[in-house]
Amino acid sequence: MAEVNDMFDSVTKEQSFFVPGKKKKKEWTAFAKGVYLGHITKCESKVVDVKKGEHKARLYTYTFEVAEDNKRLEFEFKNISGEMEKTMGDAYIGCKFLGKVWRFLEPGEKDTFKSHSDGNAGYLRFCETIGLKCPIETRNINGEDVEVQLLPELSPSDMLGKACKAQVDKGRPWINKDGEKKQYWDAKYVMKWDSGEDKVISEADSDEIPF
Repeated sequence: MAEVNDMFDSVTKEQSFFVPGKKKKKEWTAFAKGVYLGHITKCESKVVDVKKGEHKARLYTYTFEVAEDNKRLEFEFKNISGEMEKTMGDAYIGCKFLGKVWRFLEPGEKDTFKSHSDGNAGYLRFCETIGLKCPIETRNINGEDVEVQLLPELSPSDMLGKACKAQVDKGRPWINKDGEKKQYWDAKYVMKWDSGEDKVISEADSDEIPF
């Protein structure tokens, strides 16, 4: 076998090593409720029925990744003993949290679903956070002139790499197929990070599902 290996090495000119003890496993720290600094690194969307078809919305799902700048922040988490413990934000650099935002659609002439424009407050805030303008126009609704803010349809290029702050907290609990209660940590919503710098992330790098 040694002769076969020697012959193979002489052909490929490749060498490989493993040095025990060189790679250190990152110590895990429990997640903490709070505001994190980071970027939107992935996104996807789909149109869904809401309340059994009473409304229709485009649901945007995004991944928020904690940035290096988070290291200067302080967090407090519950340790294995159930006690509150403090940690600096570098423990969470690179962690990813899922977030979502709804854009409720307006029915067309032949649609049977109802408008739910009041539900777009979160979408408006999201658009403003990532730097998109939502112009105000006057529209005639049910015979009355009403000022409305026009909400853009987001594309991956609008979202990917945007610097923002995310309010992170536990999401809604759910039961898996084994009857176990699960609860993930989610990005509840994002806010402006005035001093944050956007990252360059291509649509190919993000592995998102096309809109």
